[in-house]
Amino acid sequence: MKKLLILITVVSLCVPLHAQKIRQLTIDTQSATDLAAKMWADPDYRKEFISSCDPLQSIEPEFSNEEKIVLRDEVAPILNSPNRQDAVPILLELSNRPNASAGIDFLLGDFYLKSNRTGQAESSYLLAVKKFPNYRMAWQRLGTIYMIAADYESALKPITRSMELGEVNGDNYGYLGVIYMAMEDYVSAETAFRNALLMKPEDNRWRDSLFKTMLLQERYEEAGAILKALLQREPNNGEYWKYLANVYVGTDRPLEAAEVLEICDRMGTSDAQSLEMLATIYFNHTLYDVAYDVYERALNASGARFELLFNSANALAVVGEYENTLTFVANLRQRFATSIDKSDEMKLLVLEASVKRALGELDEAAEILEKIIVEDPMNGPALIELGRYYKNLDKPDIPKAISMFEKAEKIQMSAAEAFLEHASILVSPMKRYRDAVELLHKAQEIEYKQSVQDYLEKVQRAANRY
Repeated sequence: MKKLLILITVVSLCVPLHAQKIRQLTIDTQSATDLAAKMWADPDYRKEFISSCDPLQSIEPEFSNEEKIVLRDEVAPILNSPNRQDAVPILLELSNRPNASAGIDFLLGDFYLKSNRTGQAESSYLLAVKKFPNYRMAWQRLGTIYMIAADYESALKPITRSMELGEVNGDNYGYLGVIYMAMEDYVSAETAFRNALLMKPEDNRWRDSLFKTMLLQERYEEAGAILKALLQREPNNGEYWKYLANVYVGTDRPLEAAEVLEICDRMGTSDAQSLEMLATIYFNHTLYDVAYDVYERALNASGARFELLFNSANALAVVGEYENTLTFVANLRQRFATSIDKSDEMKLLVLEASVKRALGELDEAAEILEKIIVEDPMNGPALIELGRYYKNLDKPDIPKAISMFEKAEKIQMSAAEAFLEHASILVSPMKRYRDAVELLHKAQEIEYKQSVQDYLEKVQRAANRY
């Protein structure tokens, strides 16, 4: 039995694959002896056994005697001086010699990398692995360069190759996780981050990344459990509190999310995005005045984005917060005075005109819209809004309204809404139901909406009666 134990130990050290097969068998001393005889009789096994017991030779190239002398006598002394980059010309000269060792290219790459010459470092490491395909550390360095540059697609091969050659560690698993996240392969990313944590449980980078993969998979409960553990370690980490708010939103607990976001605000870690989320929660609970106040804070917070804040202004207008909308539009103009472009200004003008029309200030609304059309004749939202203006006059100007809607129908981004508005005016007051049905079908082909479908069926029934 003692001999059996020795055999298994030797095999497990040198040839893990065969050792795994042995451990899966129920064996006695005699069967182990027979198995060993068959293994040693296999020439491929003998070759694998011998090479696996000499791992360094398989993953690191040898320097020639001449290279060793130059490295010892010329390069080594420079390493102790302030001018370490003086070694580069020496290594470059060695690299250009016929049959230069891959190790020289690797060393050259290291010198380039330390002086932030990443392009030249990459070329040197690529040459090293071309000469010596099993050069583990050269593959590792290549992966590191690509990870630093966030070129995750290029990083995948060298990172996985270095791991195949034995460079299995927490950071490499973590890098794989980042790569898979970038590739939107969240299941593989999760596995990689879990392995990284097994090897480096103290590294919060990978725990942080693990909960993000959970969020991306919409596994909010699991993400929340990890976040709470992280918050126990770092209770003042505002980013973690914001992510916890995302978890609560994802699990349909918006008011708990609002509490967390208010905590962020009191901690002074709010940004425009978190404030927009908080305002939206209040807005969805019809707390419009409270939401407006938070939108105003978001306007002046770090990371404020015009598009999102403009959408907030639109939302206020939809629920009838007209005065707040006009104030918010004015503040948007002031906040983004130096960065707002013509198309953004047109959006604000259309919204402003829409609100003024809703407030009954029809002449002012028309004046704004006419100005927009002069400057931008293909502005679909302005054409639709002007059509609504003509439609809703005390004495509706139906021909002009239809003209505006027909122009907007020719603009891709506005066509669906224009067909719907045109159809509505054909239904009432014109009672041209069949023509309206045709336009509603066109609107649905562009963008299907259940509310429009319900309206279409209603109009279709009217068309069948007349």
